[in-house]
Amino acid sequence: MTLRKSILLLTALATIATLVGCSSSSTPPITLTLNSVPTSLTLNSQTALVASVDNDKANGGVVWTCATTPSGPPCGTFNPSTTKSGASTTYTAPSVLLPANATITITATSATNSAISQSSQPITIVPASLADGNYVFSVSGWSYNDVSPYSVTGVITIAGGVITGGEQDYVDIYGPLQDTISAQPAGACTATTIVATCITTSPNGTLGDSNLYIYLQTGDDALGPLGNGLETFSGSVFPSIDGSAAGKASIAEFDASATGSGRVELQSATLTATPGPASYAFLLRGLDELQNGAPMAVGGIINIDDLASTSGGPPTVGTISGAGSIFDANDAFNVTQGGKFLASNVSTPDPVFGRLTFTMNSADFPPGATPLVLAGYLVSNSKIQLVETADSFGGALSGVALAQTVPSTNGVKGFVAANAVATYVIGMQGEDTNYFLQSASQLTLASAGTVSGFLDYSDLSPTLQAASPDPIAAAAFTVDTTGRVTILDLNDSANEGGVAYNVQLYLDGNGNALALTLDGGDVQSGLGVVQSGASSMSASSFAGAYAMSVTGVDGDGDGPFDSVGPVVADGAATFAGFSDTNWLDFSSPGPLTVANNSVSGTFSSNSNGIFSGTITGIDIVNCPAFSGADAPGCTPDVFNFYLADQSGESVAIETDGMQLTFGYFAQE
Repeated sequence: MTLRKSILLLTALATIATLVGCSSSSTPPITLTLNSVPTSLTLNSQTALVASVDNDKANGGVVWTCATTPSGPPCGTFNPSTTKSGASTTYTAPSVLLPANATITITATSATNSAISQSSQPITIVPASLADGNYVFSVSGWSYNDVSPYSVTGVITIAGGVITGGEQDYVDIYGPLQDTISAQPAGACTATTIVATCITTSPNGTLGDSNLYIYLQTGDDALGPLGNGLETFSGSVFPSIDGSAAGKASIAEFDASATGSGRVELQSATLTATPGPASYAFLLRGLDELQNGAPMAVGGIINIDDLASTSGGPPTVGTISGAGSIFDANDAFNVTQGGKFLASNVSTPDPVFGRLTFTMNSADFPPGATPLVLAGYLVSNSKIQLVETADSFGGALSGVALAQTVPSTNGVKGFVAANAVATYVIGMQGEDTNYFLQSASQLTLASAGTVSGFLDYSDLSPTLQAASPDPIAAAAFTVDTTGRVTILDLNDSANEGGVAYNVQLYLDGNGNALALTLDGGDVQSGLGVVQSGASSMSASSFAGAYAMSVTGVDGDGDGPFDSVGPVVADGAATFAGFSDTNWLDFSSPGPLTVANNSVSGTFSSNSNGIFSGTITGIDIVNCPAFSGADAPGCTPDVFNFYLADQSGESVAIETDGMQLTFGYFAQE
C-alpha cells in the first residue's frame, strides 16, 4: 500500500469514527414532565394526573408514588400506579386528617430509568366541606326515647362556612313537629360542649377524620339527647369523580337520642314557583300510629295537571284533578292497590327554603280519614323530599317524589311495557312478621314481559337465609300508562323461606324506579336504578373513593345502628377507610357513639355486577370498638355488593345472618 493510499484510508476511518461518535452523543436523554398538580386537595378527593416521558425507546412509562412530610401518615393512592407516557392516573387523597403542617408530595418516575423523575410542590390536604348554598337534608331511623321510627326533613343555608339558618319537619309516633333552625353564632364549634347550630370538620379538634359534623339547634325540647333541641349528624361528603365541587353527603344522626341515615343535597338555585304541570313518582315509608307502630308504606303517581280555569282565564297553578294520579299502600300488611286520588293541590313553595305542601284527597283512604298532607322540600324541579305532617289514619311517613319524563309511543303519551325493559338494581328495607327485613335484587325485565335476576333477603330468621345471591324463579311484569310496573310472586328459585314478593315499581322515565312490596307478610320499600354496564363489570369498576353509609340491627336484637364514612377501593380486591357509628343499644349500657373507627373490606368481582366480599369494622356485637374487651376482634361480615354502574356505586347487603346490615357506596 502506498503512503497516499494509507493516508486516505486513515482519513476515511477517522471520518467514520467521528460520525459514529457524533451519532452516539446526539441521542437525547430521557426526560419526564409532570403536568400541573394543585397545591391544595380535599380529603378523599380524586384528581387526574398526567406525566409524559420523552426519548424513552423502551416506552417504559411512568411509576407514580407519594410521600408525606413529616413521614408516617398515609399519603394517598394511585389507580393505576403505572401508566404509559401521556396517560392519566387517578390520585385519591387520604381520608384521614394529617397532622398540622404536614404536606404530601407526588412523584412521577421513569419506569425505564428510575433516576429520572419529577415531583410536585408540597400539597396541603384540607377537610371536605360543602360550598355555600341551601341544602336539603333528610334522615330516617329510630328514636331512643320513643322506641319508634322517626323521620326529619328540612333545609339549612350555608354561607361562608357557617349555617345561617334553616327549617325542618320532624315526624314520629307522637305526630309532626315543625321547627326553625337557628343561625350559627360566633365560636359555636369551639365550645367544650356544643349546644348551638354549627358545622365543622373536627369539633373540639378531637375526632381527626374527614367527616362533617352538623349540629342543628331547633329550640324544641322534644328533640335532642338532653331535651335541648340539638340534633347532631355526622356526614361523609360524596367524592367527586370529575373534579366538580361536592354537593352531596351521606349523613347519620350521631347522638344518644336517635340514630338514622340519609343524605344532604345542594338545593337548585333555579327552582320554579310551583311544581307542575308535571307528574311525579312518589314513595313514602314509616309507621301507622293507630296500629301500634306497625310498618306502613305508600307509593304511586301524583299528576299535577294545573286545571284550566272555569272562567276561561289562565290555568290554576298547583291543582291536581286526580286524572293520572294513583296510589298503592301496604299498611300493617293490609294492601290497597290502585287507589284513586280525588281533586287535590300543591302549594306555592316559600321563597327562602323551598318548602311546600301537598294536600291529597282520596275516597280510598280509611273511612273518615282527612286528607294526607305532606311537607315537601324542593331539591330541584325534578326531586322533592317529603315528610307527612297530617292525616287521621295514623301515618308517620317520609319519602321522595321524582318528576317523570313520560314517553310517547306512536304519538300517544304514556308508559308501555317497552319503557320498562332494563336491568334494575333495587334495595329495600322494612319489616315482616318476624320484624326487620332487608333485601337487594338485580331484576332484568325483558321485552317478552318476563323477569329474571338475583335476590338476597334476610330478617335474621334461619328460614330466610337465602342462597347468596340466589337466582329468582320465573316471574312476569305488566306496565300501566302512569309508569306503575307490577311484578307478582317474585321469589328465589329455591323458594327458601316460602316467601314471594309482589313488587310495585314506579318509573320516573329517567332511570329511577321507586319500589314497594304489596304483600300480606311484609312491608318493604326503597329505590331502584337502571344498571348501566350490565354484564361487563370487572374489579376495576370498584375503584376510588366512596361515601359509605350503612344501617341495620345488631345480631342480638338489642337495637338499630347507623354508620357513615369515607372508604377507598383499590379496583382489585380491597377497600379501606373509617366510619362514625351510632348504636341505639336498648339494653345495657345504652346508646353508643364511636367516631373514626377503622373499616376495611374485600371483594371479588363478577361480570354481572354482583360482587361478593366482606366488611370488617361494623359488626356491632363482634368488634371491640362497640362491645369492649370481651370482643376478640372485629368480625369480617359477609356481603354482596350490587353495582349500579361502572363507577362502582352500589347497594350492599349482609348475607351471613350475623346481623342485618344494608348500605350504599356513593360518589358525586
